[in-house]
Amino acid sequence: MSATSLSLQIAARYVLHSERRFARLVSWISFGGLFLGVLVLTTVVSVMNGFDAELKTRLLGSVPHVMVVDADAHDSRFDAVNVDGVLTRYAFYTTSGMVAKQGGVNPVAVFAADPKDARQMTSIAAAMVLGDLGEALSIPAGAVLGAPLANRLGLSPGDPVLLMVSQPGTSGVRPRLMRLVLTGMFELGAELDYQLLITRRDAFSSEQRASTGSDGVRVQLADPLRAPAYAQRLREIFQTHEVLSWTDSYGELFDAVRLEKAMMFLILLLVVAVAGFNIVSGQTMMVHDKRADIAILRTMGASNRTIRLLFLWQGVTIATLAIATGLAAGVLLAINIGDVVAVIEQWLGMRILEGTYFLRVPSRVIAIDVLFIGAVSWVLCLLAAWLPVRRAAAENPVEALHGG
Repeated sequence: MSATSLSLQIAARYVLHSERRFARLVSWISFGGLFLGVLVLTTVVSVMNGFDAELKTRLLGSVPHVMVVDADAHDSRFDAVNVDGVLTRYAFYTTSGMVAKQGGVNPVAVFAADPKDARQMTSIAAAMVLGDLGEALSIPAGAVLGAPLANRLGLSPGDPVLLMVSQPGTSGVRPRLMRLVLTGMFELGAELDYQLLITRRDAFSSEQRASTGSDGVRVQLADPLRAPAYAQRLREIFQTHEVLSWTDSYGELFDAVRLEKAMMFLILLLVVAVAGFNIVSGQTMMVHDKRADIAILRTMGASNRTIRLLFLWQGVTIATLAIATGLAAGVLLAINIGDVVAVIEQWLGMRILEGTYFLRVPSRVIAIDVLFIGAVSWVLCLLAAWLPVRRAAAENPVEALHGG
C-alpha cells in the first residue's frame, strides 16, 4: 500500500472516530465556522453583485452612454468608428434646471430629444407608468417627469410644469421660466425618478442650446462598459468636439460601489480566515491525542512524509467538506434571497428595504466569484492545516511511547 493510500485511510478513520470527544468537537466546530463563513461570504458577494447590476441597468439604461457635443447625428465620421454594439445615435440636448410648483422647488437634469427619437430612450420608455414617451413629447411643450417627483410636487397629468433654466444675456446669466405641461410619468426605481425631466428639443432655441448645457449627439451602446473606449476613439476623430461618456458623470459612483464590494469581501474573508485557522486548534489536539499512534507508525517504518500526509489529509478533508457545502448553501441562499427576505419581513412586520428604490433584494451569482471564494478559502485552510502537520512529523517516537 502506498504512503498516500495509507495516509488517506488513517485520516478518514481519525476524522470519523476520534477517541477524545473534545478533540472531535473542536474539529466539527471548525467545520461549522468555516461552513458559515463561506456561506455568508458567497451570499453577500452575490447580493452586492445584484445591487451593482440593478444600478447599472436602471441608471445606465437611461443616461447617455456617450455624448458628442455640437455634432450632427448624420455626420459620416460616426460610421468610421467600427464598433459592434452601437444601438442608436440621435440629436440630444441636456442641461440643468429647477421645477417649481406651489412653492416647492426641485433641481432636475433636463433631457431633450425630438419626438421621433424619444422612444430610443428604451429604459425610460419601458418604465412609463402614464402615457407613451413618444406620444407624450409629440404634444407641444410636453414634459415627462418621474412619478415620485410629480407626486412630491403635487402634479397631475395635464398640470402646468414651471421649469427654470439659465439664460445668458448681455448683462450676464439670468433665469428663464418655461411653461410646460405634464403629459407623461415614468418610474425607474432609481434616483432619476426624482431628478429628471424629459421634454422636446425644440422647446429650447438653437441659441440657448449653443450657449448653455450640452447639445449634440447621444450614442447608446449595447454594453455601457465599453463606453470609455468608444468615447476615446470618437475623440481621435472629432478632435474639435467635446466627447463625454457616462463615466465622466457617474464613474465615481460605480468606483465607490466596487470599492465597497472589495472592502466587504476582505472583511468577510477575514471571518473565513479565522474559521479556517480554528483548524489549527483541532489538528493540534488531534496530534497530541495521537502521539502514541504516531510513534507506533514511526517504529513500523512510516516516513515523515507519511505522517505529514496523514494529518494534512485530515485537515484538508474537513476544510474541503466545509467549503464545498458552504459554497453550495451560499449559492442556494443567494438565488432565493429575495424570497427569504420577504419571509423575514412578514415575521418582523416591516420592510427591510424601506426607503430604497428596491422592492426585493437583488442577487446575481457569478461563477468566477464562487470559484475565487472557494480557492482562497481552501488555500487559507491548507496553510492552517500545515502548522500542526510539522509538529506531528517532528514527534520523537521514544518519548511518545514513554509518555503513553
